[in-house]
Amino acid sequence: MREWRTMVKERDEWEKYRERLVRQVKEYEKAKAAFAEEKAKFESDRKSEEWGREGLRGKLRADEALLAKERAEWKKICEKDNQRMYAARSKITDHEAQVAELKGKVEDG
Repeated sequence: MREWRTMVKERDEWEKYRERLVRQVKEYEKAKAAFAEEKAKFESDRKSEEWGREGLRGKLRADEALLAKERAEWKKICEKDNQRMYAARSKITDHEAQVAELKGKVEDG
């Protein structure tokens, strides 16, 4: 049979070992919970970034479409403006010719 002192010492060592294991398990659970929280935050941030990128891509596509539309309108406006300017230039040239013709008649007459 073992001595009482040895049994008490073994029992103390066993209790210390058990307490140390319980403490390690608690630390592990805390670390596991912190990791799960950090992982969830990371996933949330990643999804937010993806949504943000998709939103920016959508805005870019909308802006490109708007720019293409504005360019088409600008070209139409320029064509109309060029036609008006050509017509005005033609009238000016015609009027200059008439003025020159009238001056010629006045000088002759």
